[in-house]
Amino acid sequence: MQAVTYEHFGDASVLKLSEIAVPQPGRGEVQVRVNVASLNPVDFKLRSGILRLVGRPKRPAIKGKDFAGVVTALGADVEDYIVGQRVFGSVNPMNGQGACAQFVALDTELVTPTPSELSDEVAACLPVAAGTALQSLADIAHLNQGQSILITGASGAVGSAAVQIACLLGAQVTGVCGAANIDYVLGLGAERVIDYKKGNWLALDRRFDVIFDAAAVSSFAEARPRLNTLGIYINTMPRAALYGSALLARLSSRQRCVPFLLKIDSELLRRLARLAVDQTIVPHIQETVSLAQVACAQQQMEQGQVHGKICVRVVP
Repeated sequence: MQAVTYEHFGDASVLKLSEIAVPQPGRGEVQVRVNVASLNPVDFKLRSGILRLVGRPKRPAIKGKDFAGVVTALGADVEDYIVGQRVFGSVNPMNGQGACAQFVALDTELVTPTPSELSDEVAACLPVAAGTALQSLADIAHLNQGQSILITGASGAVGSAAVQIACLLGAQVTGVCGAANIDYVLGLGAERVIDYKKGNWLALDRRFDVIFDAAAVSSFAEARPRLNTLGIYINTMPRAALYGSALLARLSSRQRCVPFLLKIDSELLRRLARLAVDQTIVPHIQETVSLAQVACAQQQMEQGQVHGKICVRVVP
């Protein structure tokens, strides 16, 4: 099968289109023919090696986590799926597998059926981006009606999902993004949007119940003065310093600092599917590319040129 792979950490130039063996499903796994994959910042962060503390993918590694497709084979003891069934999910990249490939084989806990109302493109956009937002705001921050939240990177895939989820939960949303995307973020439901090039949100004369740093542009020490007494700061880039800040916050105040690590399972995927069917979460797909164009698309993402999601059409 064809897959986008890399053998060494580095920039987008280490990616290449390779011919490799089709993965076979083991016990409790399904084999899926990938129709559509979607790209996430975590993909190029793993490829570049900056997430070594989180984990190092077995190499040669296949690029990408999120996908939507059709079940093509069942491993032993799989009873809840049938061949030909549409599914979407997210692979664990540490074993070298990835979504930018014609086939994946993975545990049934990492997939769920794709509702008939959702296209493969929309389903493939949900796991990492919308999953990060949902777990952060609903499960960790327990964001409630009337609370205030500031979201950086509010026009990106994670940030825009966070704006939509925060509005669903009844929060007062302040978004931070570039000038070109202010109307888009306001259209998602944000009450206020700050152009990060013209206004410094760290200097605002107000405090928030939650600061969700989807762009990972601040530290807890910088954001702390903008938090309420019981405020929570969530950063989507788990650097070592954040773990020290998390401990310090617990020992010295009632505020919390959370270095976020996404935990994907079938229950989370089902929750995301319901939100997408209800159109609570509507991913913005900027572009759809081929497997041969993945390296170029990732380079665009690293340069901050992507507004929303990039999908990869694997099966024409």
